[in-house]
Amino acid sequence: MIRNFLFHRVNPKRELLWDPMDPVLFEKCIKHISTKYNVVLMEELLEDKNLMLQKNVATILFDDGYLDNLEYAAPILQKYNCKASFYVVTDCIEKNIPTWTHILEHNFLNTRQTNFKLNFEFLPAEFKIEQLTTTEKRTAFVKKLKPVLKKLSHQNREQVLAQINLVCGDVKLPKIMMNWDQVRELKQAGHYIGSHTVSHFMLGTMSNDNDIYEELYNSAKTIEKNLGYFPKTISYPVGSYNQQTIEQSKKAGYVYGLAVKQDLYNPKNDSLFEIPRIELYNESWLKTRLRISHQLEQLKKAIGY
Repeated sequence: MIRNFLFHRVNPKRELLWDPMDPVLFEKCIKHISTKYNVVLMEELLEDKNLMLQKNVATILFDDGYLDNLEYAAPILQKYNCKASFYVVTDCIEKNIPTWTHILEHNFLNTRQTNFKLNFEFLPAEFKIEQLTTTEKRTAFVKKLKPVLKKLSHQNREQVLAQINLVCGDVKLPKIMMNWDQVRELKQAGHYIGSHTVSHFMLGTMSNDNDIYEELYNSAKTIEKNLGYFPKTISYPVGSYNQQTIEQSKKAGYVYGLAVKQDLYNPKNDSLFEIPRIELYNESWLKTRLRISHQLEQLKKAIGY
């Protein structure tokens, strides 16, 4: 059983909605993981049968391609002699724009607009609100809206996001993503760079084969153009995938697919295109350790949570 630990942002700056992991906590995680487990690259693990058979093996993974991965996470990884795999959204790298999930929250936190009309028939009535007059109201609203958006079809979600972006035209997007030179720094340090699609679309909610294929293939070709190789691994954005996603991933040329299941990876049972990962958050050290040891998920199952 292998532990694949997933991170996103590592940053000392606190944020109200999606709080990055504090570097102090991140160092505790890496120190603990590197002491307790044999940390290897995901891609090396999957191609080495001897590594697969070893006990207490772990991998370290990052999604999206945030600049703070290089600024704060990479020096800590180097300190503990750990290599990690970074799965980048190529449009975010090319254009220095955050993922749609980050933009959504950033818009509601920073806009001065108060008049929101989301009159879409596929949204519950509570989200067709027009007046959000304070930051507190907008924050509460987007906390409820985000999980609903994730359950929509890709087409419907894009309609809602387009309307929100139009209303929040006064908001300047933060420049928080790496560029290709910075991604190359990670590669030169011995880390692996894989794909997280072109646009961070939720692949499992897309229905058109060509659209899914283009998200997958074009991302890989952009990585190949900038780094010199076609990546082996696709990390499904927001953990969203289905059999159609898997088929298009294989067609595009990937060898491995990464999910988010808060579970251990069992090479004997788990598909190479449904490899589970354990996501870690900016929480107490006690709760984080329970996640790392997998005791938290076991406890949840025991109590039926």
